Parts: sequence; C-alpha cells; structure tokens
Amino acid sequence: MKWKVAVTVILLAVGVGTAGFVIISPGGSGSTQYLTSAVIRTTVARQMAASGSVRWAAIYDLAFGASPVLETGVPASASSGATTWVVKRVAVKPGDRVTKGAILATADTAAAAASLALAKASLAVAQARLAVDKAGPSAADRASAYDAIVQAQQQLSLAKQSQADTARQSALRLSQAQQALQAAQAKLAADQAAGPPTATLQADQAAITQAQQQVDMLTLQNQAAAGQASALAQQNALKLSQAQQALQLAQAQLARDSIPVPVPSSSPLPPDPAKIAADQAAVIQAQQQLALLTLQNQASDSQASALAQQNALKLSQAQQALQAAQAKLAADQAAGPPTATLQADQAAITQAQQQLDTLTLQHRSSLDQAAGQIAAASLSLSIAQHGYASKVVGATASVLASDAAALVSAQESVRQAQLTLDGATLRSPFDGVVTAVNVVAGAAAPAAPDVAVAVGGWQVTGTVTETDLPSLRVGQAANVAISALGATAAGTLLSIGLTGSISGSSGVVSYPIVIALNAAPPGTAAGMSAQIAVTTAQAPGVLAVPSVALAGSPGQYTVRVLDAAGRPHDRTVQVGLVTSTLAEIKSGLTEGERVVTGTAAPQTGTSSSGGGLPGLLPGGGGGGGGQQ
Repeated sequence: MKWKVAVTVILLAVGVGTAGFVIISPGGSGSTQYLTSAVIRTTVARQMAASGSVRWAAIYDLAFGASPVLETGVPASASSGATTWVVKRVAVKPGDRVTKGAILATADTAAAAASLALAKASLAVAQARLAVDKAGPSAADRASAYDAIVQAQQQLSLAKQSQADTARQSALRLSQAQQALQAAQAKLAADQAAGPPTATLQADQAAITQAQQQVDMLTLQNQAAAGQASALAQQNALKLSQAQQALQLAQAQLARDSIPVPVPSSSPLPPDPAKIAADQAAVIQAQQQLALLTLQNQASDSQASALAQQNALKLSQAQQALQAAQAKLAADQAAGPPTATLQADQAAITQAQQQLDTLTLQHRSSLDQAAGQIAAASLSLSIAQHGYASKVVGATASVLASDAAALVSAQESVRQAQLTLDGATLRSPFDGVVTAVNVVAGAAAPAAPDVAVAVGGWQVTGTVTETDLPSLRVGQAANVAISALGATAAGTLLSIGLTGSISGSSGVVSYPIVIALNAAPPGTAAGMSAQIAVTTAQAPGVLAVPSVALAGSPGQYTVRVLDAAGRPHDRTVQVGLVTSTLAEIKSGLTEGERVVTGTAAPQTGTSSSGGGLPGLLPGGGGGGGGQQ
C-alpha cells in the first residue's frame, strides 16, 4: 500500500494528468499486471491551441489642434494645420495611467487667440453687413457715411501695418537676444577650450554687434518709411479722387444750368447768367483744386523717392561698417584667443537668457495688443459700413444671399478658430495608458503625433488553422500563457477573422483571432509572445475516466472494470465529451471505481498516460483536470 501511495504522489507531481496503479491478478509472477485509474468527478474540457502576441486593444494618436486618430498599424501623422504649437507644459510621461479628459500637455495660445479675435471681428462685420442690407434705404447724408468708412478702413490698415511692424520689431529683438545668448555660450565654450579671451576680441565683437544692430534698425526704418509712404500715397489718391468727383459734379451742374427752361404757352426762359457764372466759378475752383492736389502728389512722390535713396545710402554704409567690423574680428582671431574670466562668461549667459525670456513675454503681449487693435479697428469699420448701408438703397436678393453666405462662412471661421484654440490643451479622450510622448516643454510640437494613449486593455492576437475554425465561437473562455513573464491570464475570445490567408509553402490556411484578457499580469508589454488555449467544449462536474480506457466506437463504448478480486470485466458505458486525455461518463460507472488503462510487465512498476496543454487549463492537464 505504501508503494502504491508513493507512485501516486510521483505521478501527480509531474502533472501527467492520469495516475496509474498496478494491479496484479492472481497467478504468481507470470500474472498480468493492469494499469488502472479511478473514476473521478472533474471538469472535462477540449481546448484549441495557438500562438500569438500581446497588444493594446487600441492606441489613439493625439496632436495639438487635431482630433484623436486611431492607429491602424502605423502611427498617423498629425494634421494640426498651419499653426505652430509651442509647448508650454507636458503633464505626463510614457507609462502613466490617465482618465478621460485629463490634461496631457498644453501649448501657447497667443497665435490661436489672435486668429480667433480676427475671426470674431470678421463675423461682426458679416453680421452687420447682413443686418444693414436687410434694413432698406433711408434719406440720410451718404457722403458723411462714406467718409466714415474710408476713415475706418484707414484705421484698420494702419492697425494691420502696426501689427506687422510690431511683429517684425519683436522678432528682431528676439533674434538679437538669441544671438546674444548664443554668442555668450560660444564665448564660454571658447574660453573653456582655449583660455580666457582678450579685450581686443571683446571690442571686435561689440563693434560687430553694434554694426549689426545698426543694419537691422536701418532695415526696419526703411520698411516703416515705405509703409508710411504707401499710406500717404493712398490718402493722396483718395483726396485726388474726391477732387475729380467734385469737378465732375460742378461741370454737370454747369451743363444743367446752361439749358433753357421751358415755360408753358411762351418761349423758353434763357439760362440765368448768375447761375452760369457761379457754376463756371465752381468748375474753375474744382479744376484748381485738382491741379493743386496733382502737384502735391507729384511733390510727395519726389520726396518719398529722395527719402528712399537716402535710406538706401545709410543702409549701404551701415552694411559696409558691419563688414569692416567682421573683417577686423577675423584678423584679430588669427593671432589666437585672448583671456577672460569663466565666471563672467557664465554671468553673461545667465543675463542673456533672462533677457531672452523677458523679450519672449513682451513679444507675446505685443502680439495680443496688436490683435486687439485690429479687432477694434475691424469693429469700427463694421459700424461705419452699417451706418453707410443704412443710408443707401436697399440691397437686392442676390446681395442678401451673398451676405448670408458670408455670414455662414464667418461663423464657420469662428468655429474653426475656437476649435484651434481649444486644441492648445491636449486631453485624453478615454481612460488609458500613455504609450508615447513626443513633445518637450519650451519647444515647438513636431509634425507627428504629440502623445499616444492606449485604451481598452490588453489583447492577444493569433492565428488558427481552417480545421480548428469550425469549433470556435466568439465569447468562448481562453487561457493565455505569456512566455516572458512565466504567467497565465484568463480571457475571452473577442473576434474571429472570416478571411483566411496562406502562410509559407505549407499551403495551410490560417484565420486571425483576438483574445481579450480579463486582467493582464504585472509587467505585460506590447509585442510579448503568448500561448493561447481556447476552451471549445466543456463539461464541468462530471464523472470522467482517461480516454485510453475506452474501447469500441462512438455509441458502443466499453471499459474494463476491476472487481474486488482484481479481475477485469467489460462494462458498457454512455460517453459524453471526449478529449485527448479524458472522457465524460454519463452512465455505466460510479465514482471511485477503477478502470483498466493498460497493462505492464512486472518489472515496469507503474505507467501513466495523459497529455494536453499543461498549465493552460486551471486544475491540471489540458485535457480536463487531474486524475486520482
């Protein structure tokens, strides 16, 4: 008895799934030895095996100013339009778990806010234009309203010019500050490599910097002068146009007054000499005014040309001074670097960095202020246009339709601008895990997904052969062994591909399957190899014997049962689910009875049978649990 117990413990320890006992029938050393197994109550399960790999259920690529994009094998490129996003803050790192709506990163909103302000101003103009065109005509003075429109247009033009000048000047200051920082850093590097610099190179560098700033300042002055000359030319052209209109009106009035006035039942009255004289005087005055304005325009153009030539000469002289300073620096550098103090170099870098940071903030504030001025000027123009439209004849149906279309377009522009502004805050669309972060605070966002978030938990993908496909159903239980972790996880068959493919030269058709894991083991990572076992049929809590104990054919199975004396007897049984290791017994046997599974020579001691997918089915072998 002790020997039998020892054999049982050994067989159970190696996990063969079926433990055998040796029963020696009477008759001495030449008697037959039977391998037996007890009828037990357990779970009989049939499993389909496959190999696969671990992946996330879904990964969404996120980018500033763009909607989330679901990855389809290859990460998608961001489509954030023409906006350049400067990252202000990054709140996550790869591996962080985030909830839906959590802030992942934020970007600077100055440019987007300015675009929204301009879009709203355009919307106000479109709304005012449509309202005015619907209001119909009135008898107010048109000239005053027209002058108001011209004035508002000039204010808007000046505001835009001021914004451009402000942007250029701010960009120049930033560029100069960046150059100063780079120069300080380069000076520190040079001092660390070749020793402290001399006063000569410092003076040369200061001379180059001063000459460069003079060139840049003269360039901006030339651009500003050109802008002012353009605005003055527009004003002169407007005055000249008004004088021409006045001359045409005076000539028309003279022509009307020169026509005899018909009188009923008498000869027409001759033109009034006083009126004709007054009209002629008005025509002469308008001609003189037109000639005066023409001469003024010519003089203004000559002055502008002369000023441009002077500015060009100054700029050329400044460029020559810059080249001379650069040549002197090159000549002084040929003699070797002079000395200076590294602490002074570091202090210069710190000061240059602080200056750059201060100018960056000022640049953003200037852009916001300029955008506000443009918005105010646009609103003033809208008001002026509204006042003018209220004093003219009513708009036609086509004009009203055009106004309505412009209003819809302006509303869409505001909506898009608002979406762009909202896109400056990157939020997680779902609960998930951050898998990639491609942005850095203080730098521009790249032309690629900025952050990637995995959602939906872990899945395992694999393939099955066409012979296994008919036994699979969505929702079947599965067990997955992840090789790298040495761990097993439970899951569910989530999907079965209906289109097969032939891999290699074997000619075997394979179909893709996806297993959804209930809970992934710690350390799970995408791409890990996994072994899949899908339970395709199961009979829980039933009587079972090893499959090798069955004899006969389906519907006519028998087993050999040992009696109390150790002699085998055939017995008919009704069989249910049969796997490679276990057979379900529906009738014919009782729990605890022993059935013959084979025979062995006396010197073999014990033998065992079994198989399946060890470790994937809870409770023992892959065929359906351990035997006793």
